[in-house]
Amino acid sequence: MQKMEKYPYSETAEVSDGYTRRIEHLSPSVKLVFKVLEFKGLMTQKELVAESYLPPRTVRYALSRLKKEGILEERLYYRDARQCLYGVKTPQHDELISNFACGVV
Repeated sequence: MQKMEKYPYSETAEVSDGYTRRIEHLSPSVKLVFKVLEFKGLMTQKELVAESYLPPRTVRYALSRLKKEGILEERLYYRDARQCLYGVKTPQHDELISNFACGVV
């Protein structure tokens, strides 16, 4: 008999399972920013504000909390060096999840 996967079609299910314990005690706004980054991939702070409908200060706080937990990866945004790209690391390898849609890796 074949074993059924928990999320057979979800590419990010493995990431969610790996970080469940780390984020369960965090605020809802931090969890929202985590989920947006998990599903959308690499984003700037401005893009996160637009996508999550959270105030800029709340997004900054959420990013700092995720970075403190070791979940967030920060990269230089080559199109505009004043900004950074944020993404979620994979729990096993501490590598950044690539975002093939925007071609930035």
